[in-house]
Amino acid sequence: MERRTFLKGVAQSAVAAATLSPALEASRVLAAPVAMSQTTVTFWQFDTGTPALASWRTAIADFEAHNRDVKINMVIVPWQEQAQKLTTALSTGTPPDVSMMGNDVVAEYANIGALAPLDSYFQAWSKQVGHDITQDFYPGDHLYYRYKGHWYASPISEETRLVYYRKSMLKSAGIDPAKAFQTYQSMRQAALALTKPAKKIFGWGMPGGINYFTLQTFMTFYLAWGARYLNAKGLCGFDTPEFRAALTFYTNLYRKDHVTPPDTPIYDEVKLSSLFQAGKLAMMIDGPWLWTGITDKALLNDIGLAQLPRGPKGRFAFLGGWPLVLWARSGNKDATFRFIQYITDPTKAMTTVCLGNGVLPGRKSLADKAPWNRMPNSIFVSQLNLAYPYQYPYPEIPQMGSLEVDAVQTPVQNVMLGRASVNKATTDLVHHINSVLHP
Repeated sequence: MERRTFLKGVAQSAVAAATLSPALEASRVLAAPVAMSQTTVTFWQFDTGTPALASWRTAIADFEAHNRDVKINMVIVPWQEQAQKLTTALSTGTPPDVSMMGNDVVAEYANIGALAPLDSYFQAWSKQVGHDITQDFYPGDHLYYRYKGHWYASPISEETRLVYYRKSMLKSAGIDPAKAFQTYQSMRQAALALTKPAKKIFGWGMPGGINYFTLQTFMTFYLAWGARYLNAKGLCGFDTPEFRAALTFYTNLYRKDHVTPPDTPIYDEVKLSSLFQAGKLAMMIDGPWLWTGITDKALLNDIGLAQLPRGPKGRFAFLGGWPLVLWARSGNKDATFRFIQYITDPTKAMTTVCLGNGVLPGRKSLADKAPWNRMPNSIFVSQLNLAYPYQYPYPEIPQMGSLEVDAVQTPVQNVMLGRASVNKATTDLVHHINSVLHP
């Protein structure tokens, strides 16, 4: 999945206030006796942006002020380098005590015993606050962070996708947004009406390239059509009429309806968002970063947001995000979890860190609190309850980190380009996924 931050507009305007006087307290941190000397906890942090670094430094300073026996050594490891550095650290026996982690690879590291289970820590935390803290996690995180019956990560951030549309373009075409985005079929009808080939204006921008954005968009379709990545036997579940119908609908938007640009089979989010902002696309599905990356107020005023439409079997969205994990080789597990708890507690550092990193918070209890209860945050937050991993309704699998790179995207692109029929592309996909799941 893409390692990018969003809500930068919120971050830049709000992080200053949050870092000056964060609403942080120590009364509910896991109790531990003050040591005779400080314990050093090494933390690998993957976001290099200035607001992110400022928020982390503030949160760490507050934690250390309330935990005098613990010193946090923050090591900055950029997202694009973290996978290789973690591999090297594991091979040399030198992983950090705690780190950020992409939600899609928690199961991969848990499977090889690299992560420490958090069950006992979560139980103690729940006893302190008087309720099961995991009930405050979003539904999708229960699939990401539980592996073989154990918790291996504590969520801090989330992201999902919505429909973006140009208000003026829909108005000129006489399209009511309230009706256009009820179902994927009604959105398709709106796209047909909005497409003006002579002016090179297209109703619906769809990704078709071999990139994460294609999978993260198309997965909302196959889930909404009732297809599932896995079946009850642990095999690929795509050999079904539901998946074929979803793939047919998605690729026909390009092949038959022509509501998306001619180069769609190679497009990613960056290209589509630039066309949308230029007025060449009337609608597209994208994340919060698109909104907050726009500085033109007139353009923002012309952009509307809507939750994703329903398919034949319901409404689903993609869930991105990252948690903190405790590495199994840590010699300071109790001190390390005190830091994890402080950062991922919705009453302590979570808002400070999320604002600085430009992400939505990983706790449902923050949904009705500022700034998450205001637009555009509120509409994204509301959809998190319908956002899931690719393999919903099953827990994350260790192989997903490699499969998500190109497995599902390949048949999408092949069908769009006419290289394979829907049936052939589906058969090849199922064979490929099964060969990875059971080599």
